[in-house]
Amino acid sequence: MEQQVNFKKVRDFGEIFNDTFSFIRAEFKPLGKAILLYALPLLVITAIVSVFVSVAQQKYLGDMQAAGAANIDGMISSMMSVYKYSFMSMLVYIVGMSVLQCTIYGYIKLYISKGRGQFVTEDVWNEIKRYVLPVIGISFVYGILVIIGTMLCILPGIFVGVSFSLMITAYIFEEKGFGDAFSRSFRLTAKKWWLTLGLIIVAFIMVYLMAVVLSLPAMMLGFKSLFSAMKTSQVGFSTSFYIVNAITSLFVYILFSLPSIVLIFHYFSLVEESEKPSLQQKIEQIN
Repeated sequence: MEQQVNFKKVRDFGEIFNDTFSFIRAEFKPLGKAILLYALPLLVITAIVSVFVSVAQQKYLGDMQAAGAANIDGMISSMMSVYKYSFMSMLVYIVGMSVLQCTIYGYIKLYISKGRGQFVTEDVWNEIKRYVLPVIGISFVYGILVIIGTMLCILPGIFVGVSFSLMITAYIFEEKGFGDAFSRSFRLTAKKWWLTLGLIIVAFIMVYLMAVVLSLPAMMLGFKSLFSAMKTSQVGFSTSFYIVNAITSLFVYILFSLPSIVLIFHYFSLVEESEKPSLQQKIEQIN
């Protein structure tokens, strides 16, 4: 029988990743069930809308190639479709990924507070409902700050992205407000900024490599469509390419659970290292 993972302990770089994968293996079924029920439907919609974006882009390119300046109205209509579906895709993506994050954070919060196997999937849904809107707001503000920082000269964007990477974690696990969550993340990451950056980079490299492997079927279909287009002088991809690409995107979205879990372990490690709440709790119990 699997033992419960103790999140509240100091971990080094390797231990964070080892315990992340151990936790995923141990909780794959119950956590996967929660993701399947609550996050997957929105992620499926996101993948479908992304197909509409690709089709609209293909139509726009086709109109440009076929008519050029002679069909301005058609080109404008196609361009507006691209913008419309891109906006819809971005909106559904933000909501879907926020629900995915809330599923993971809610599950782990219950795992810590109630114990392994001592809660049901419906309890996770209650956590999602409680946090999803604030998480969407935090994600939006975080994204704006990173974009502004990147526009200033890339390095400020990296600094902001790393320094505020624990905002959602602080908000959910410490029940802090928006402002407190921002400052809490900044103070914690300041102690181990380079370690935080390294964890984020390695976690996203892992996601990227897995995404490349998953994308191979779509890439093969894409090359096939490209060679066909070169022969016929027409821009376009096959229907099978869009279907496989949508399925691949869906799996890649779920892969982003990995960085979230890594950051949760890192957050508790930083808290324990700097404040030692577990030790203080044991002392209070003895007294």
